[in-house]
Amino acid sequence: MEWATALREKVGPKVEILVDFHTRLDPIDAVRLARALEPVEPYFIEDPVRSENPEAYRFVRERTNVPIAGGEELATKWEFRPLIEGDLIDYVRLDLCIVGGLTESKKIAGWAESHYQYLAPHNPLGPVSTAACLHLALSSPLFGVQELPWLPGYMADVFPQQVKYEDGYLLPPEAPGLGVDLDEKAATEYPFEMAGNPEFRREDGSITNW
Repeated sequence: MEWATALREKVGPKVEILVDFHTRLDPIDAVRLARALEPVEPYFIEDPVRSENPEAYRFVRERTNVPIAGGEELATKWEFRPLIEGDLIDYVRLDLCIVGGLTESKKIAGWAESHYQYLAPHNPLGPVSTAACLHLALSSPLFGVQELPWLPGYMADVFPQQVKYEDGYLLPPEAPGLGVDLDEKAATEYPFEMAGNPEFRREDGSITNW
């Protein structure tokens, strides 16, 4: 709360603030924090609880007024169904690379549109995912915000042509396809390395959501 309040005071009312709970809280604690954040007026709170249990989202939804985003951990349109049809979220955090590409993403987007839910695609990856998300955004009437971990130009040796970025916006590509080129020879300079997710533990040493 101290961080969120200080940030709001610093940036003023015109800059949107998003708060990612990252599924780390139980429902009752998610409600307590969401209510405390209401004066900050966040654009949304993200993943207040685990997405696998829609009733946990219902618990939070019924007890707070802040907009809710969720779904980055879900892999199919059927998993999104209870969150969308139950009006349990305001922003759909589908991951285009997890749910089955553009075709399935468009199905989820159309479903969400009928419930006035905006897209906020999850995108922790690189230039190809970013370009695909941009195409999804351009084809969707209810689009909220796009996650962007690296500005276009990241790994330019491997991806010499990428979508363009200007003044906080990704620009419509002019090149064919996704608008991205891959230099396969340059890619060989980056051999695959297995990486693991962070591991969080409680004070008693037990593993909890990271």
